[in-house]
Amino acid sequence: MGTGSVLYRVMLLAFIVTAIVGFGGLLTNGVTNARAFHSRAVQARTLLQGSQAMARIASFAIYGLLALGIVLIAISDSTYRFGAPWVLAALVVWLAVVGISFGMVRPSVAGILGRADALEPEAIVDGDPEAGSLATRLAFGEGLIQVLLIAALYLMIWQPGN
Repeated sequence: MGTGSVLYRVMLLAFIVTAIVGFGGLLTNGVTNARAFHSRAVQARTLLQGSQAMARIASFAIYGLLALGIVLIAISDSTYRFGAPWVLAALVVWLAVVGISFGMVRPSVAGILGRADALEPEAIVDGDPEAGSLATRLAFGEGLIQVLLIAALYLMIWQPGN
């Protein structure tokens, strides 16, 4: 088939759209989560529930990236190889994003939401010490994901070792 085929270009388009939805969802959640942390509990609950819903959509897109990436390599007629250093590095970046998302970000959002539920509706969430600790962890995880996005873009554009 090769990288000039219609199928390859359609799959590449799907890959790019999926990346925008997946990473875009994760990145915009950072803004929503920060706003929730500095809001009254009643507002924070709504914002964090929306953030969780977007994270679910973004997660499906992030999973789709792996599948589409594998398909793109498979139909590239050896233009790209699974053993290429940049491909292996991209897989490591993908695994790190998934790990950070599920190991740090999602549990922190759920924890802050739990703290917001425990507070009086008009209380400010950032006044709660436990929510503050969770927010620090959340911000660190979201920052790591942003750095990993830059790393992924570098790998996809420059393809070091190819």
